Amino acid sequence: MWVVDDVKNINRCAVMGQHPLQFPWGFDEEDDGCIRIKIKLTQCITALYRMGIREYQVACDPGIGLYTAEVIHSLKSQCPNIQIVCVLPHEEQATKWMPQLRERYFSMLSNCAEVRCSDPRKHPNAQFQAYQQMIRDSDMLLSVYDPALADGRAEDKAVLYASALGRPILYLSPISLETSWSNRPDGITE
Repeated sequence: MWVVDDVKNINRCAVMGQHPLQFPWGFDEEDDGCIRIKIKLTQCITALYRMGIREYQVACDPGIGLYTAEVIHSLKSQCPNIQIVCVLPHEEQATKWMPQLRERYFSMLSNCAEVRCSDPRKHPNAQFQAYQQMIRDSDMLLSVYDPALADGRAEDKAVLYASALGRPILYLSPISLETSWSNRPDGITE
């Protein structure tokens, strides 16, 4: 993956990804592609934890946000001081989700060290504002992202926002499962 010598001042990581419908498997979590991305996401988070990152901020949205929260919860026995902070775009985020997703969502919220709400009411920029807050409050971004799938959604804007702030970004391609860095921190080599 990558080699870490000595990375300082990176303690918090925002994690996000493109909407599940952008990926070939959509919401089919039994698809090999989805299973592989969850495994690779677990490997990336474990490597980041070994780098010293203990706090992971997610929007707990369907797809990568929820997967990440579940991965971090599953790692707690091996990584005792790992924690999840959920930044909700608005209070009613899960109201119209399928019951199964809603149950997983509320289960993950109960496992978070902290839950913040970007805005009490839903509005067109709510998701992007939540991502902005996560990125501002973090030292880096892990993004499950493929520029070829970009279509101007909040996730695309958030990646540009993190880049504009000069945040290190670890990209995980949902298709090839390759990782690459933008603004790679000192002390990390590929």
